[in-house]
Amino acid sequence: MSKKTIIINILCLIALGAAIPSYAQTKISVLSDIHVMAPELVVNDGTAWQNALGGERKLLDYSAEIYDVLIEKYLADKPDMLLITGDLTKDGELASHQYVLAGLDKLRKAGIAVYVIPGNHDRGTSNAYIFDGDERSKVEVADAATFERLYQNYGYSSASERESTSLTYACEPVKGMVLIGIDSGNGGSLTNTTLSWVCQQAKKARSQGKQVLAMMHHPLFPHVNNLDRFLGSYRVNDYENVKDRLTDAGIHVILTGHVHISDIAKDYNTALTDSIYDVNTGSTISYPCDYRELTLSKDMRRLTVNTGHVASLPSDEDFSNTAKTRLQTFAKKYASSMFGNELFVNILTNMIIIHAEGNENRSIDAKSLINMYKLGSSTLKSNSSITAKLSSRGMTWDDAEATLYSMLKDLSWYGVEGHENQTNDLKLTINLPDLSQYLEKLRGDVDRNGLVNIADVIALIEILFDELLPYDMDTADVDGNGTVNVTDVTCLINIILGD
Repeated sequence: MSKKTIIINILCLIALGAAIPSYAQTKISVLSDIHVMAPELVVNDGTAWQNALGGERKLLDYSAEIYDVLIEKYLADKPDMLLITGDLTKDGELASHQYVLAGLDKLRKAGIAVYVIPGNHDRGTSNAYIFDGDERSKVEVADAATFERLYQNYGYSSASERESTSLTYACEPVKGMVLIGIDSGNGGSLTNTTLSWVCQQAKKARSQGKQVLAMMHHPLFPHVNNLDRFLGSYRVNDYENVKDRLTDAGIHVILTGHVHISDIAKDYNTALTDSIYDVNTGSTISYPCDYRELTLSKDMRRLTVNTGHVASLPSDEDFSNTAKTRLQTFAKKYASSMFGNELFVNILTNMIIIHAEGNENRSIDAKSLINMYKLGSSTLKSNSSITAKLSSRGMTWDDAEATLYSMLKDLSWYGVEGHENQTNDLKLTINLPDLSQYLEKLRGDVDRNGLVNIADVIALIEILFDELLPYDMDTADVDGNGTVNVTDVTCLINIILGD
C-alpha cells in the first residue's frame, strides 16, 4: 500500500464521519488586580471619595470603565478562556463582586470559560465603603463562603476538585492541561495542607502526561533583590520551600499578580535541577494597565506570553498618560516619605516608572539612571539620614545597590548563587516539558497522549514521511513486528474502527 493510498484512506474516514478532535492552539487571556469598584458606591462625589483617591497609584475612578472595555474586547476576540489571578474588587464589596459577575456572565454566555481565584482584597477589608459627598459608611462585603458561592461558575463548580480548607481548586479546562487555582489568603500564606494538596494534584496530572498551569495571587518568589524588605507581602511566605515543592511536583509556570507590575522571572529548585517561571501580571488600574495574552501550542509543549495595555478609554483617549501621571505622583510621594534627599527621591521615582514598564535592561532611561546613581553615590552614602532609613529595614548600602541594579538591569537575583536570571517581561515563549515519559506505554498511542485515535494515525504518517522524526518503537510499531511501516497505519485504523 502506497503512502498516497494511506492518505486517501484517511480522507475517506473523515468523509465517513470519523471524529477527528481539534488540535488548535489554546488562547488564554489573563487579568490581575482589576479592583473593580461598583459605580453605585460613589453616590455623590465629594471630599470623602477624593480623599480615598488621593495619593493612590490605583485608578479606582476608572476601574469599572476599564473592566467594561476589556469585557467587550474579549467578546470580540473570543479567547478560549480568561484567567483572573485575584483582587477582582476594590475591597471585597458585595456590590463590586456583583458588577464583576455581570461581565463574566456575558463571557460565559458567549462560550468563553472563565476561572478566578481570590486576592487579598476580595474577602473584605477595612476600606470597604460607600461614598456620599463628605461622608462615607461601611458596606456589605463577601466572605470566603460568599466568594465561593458567587463564583460557582468560575472555578468553584462541581467540575473542579476542591481542597477543603481554602478556596483552592483543580480542573481540566482543556484536554491535557490541568489548571490549579491556589488560594494564597490575605497575607500570602499557604498551609502545609493546601500546599500538599496542590502538589498531589500536580503529580497526578504529570503521571497522566498532562501539563499543569497554576495561578496564585501573591508572587511565588522575589523578582527584585531585597524588594520584600520594602513591601511586606511582596511574595508568598516561606517562598523557598513553596517554590521547591511546586517545582518538584511538576509545576513549571505559575501566573501571579498582587504587586501591580508585569514582570516575568525564572527561578530554580534548590538542587538547580528544575525551574519554574513566575509570570506576574500587572494591574489593569495601575500604569501601564497591563493584561496578558497567552497561547498554548497544540502539542502543549510551548506557552507564548504577550502583553497588552489599556491605552485609551471612551472617556479619555489619552488614558495612558493619565495613568502614568498618577503613578509618578504616587511614586514621588512614596519615595519622599522614605527618603528626604532630592537626588535619591528622583532616582527612586524614576525606578518605579521604569520597572512598571518592564524590560528595564533595554531601557535607555534605566541606563541613564544607573549613571546618575554612580555619579552621586558617594554623596548619597555619606547621607546619615538615608543610611539610617536603610538600616531600619535591615539594609546596608550594598543591599540598596543590589536592589537598584537588580531592578534597573531586570535581574532576578536575591543572594542565591546560580539563581541569577534575566527574562523578557512582556513577550516570551516558555518551553514546557515532554511528559510522555510518565505515561504508561500504550501500543498505537503514537503521539503519547494516553489515547489511541485518529490523531495517532496522522502522527504515524508524519513519521513515515520523515524518518528522522523521533518516535517510540513500542507505541508506533502497532502490529508488533519490530519495524514501523505502512502496515502499522492499517492496523491502527482497524483498532480505531474496532475491527
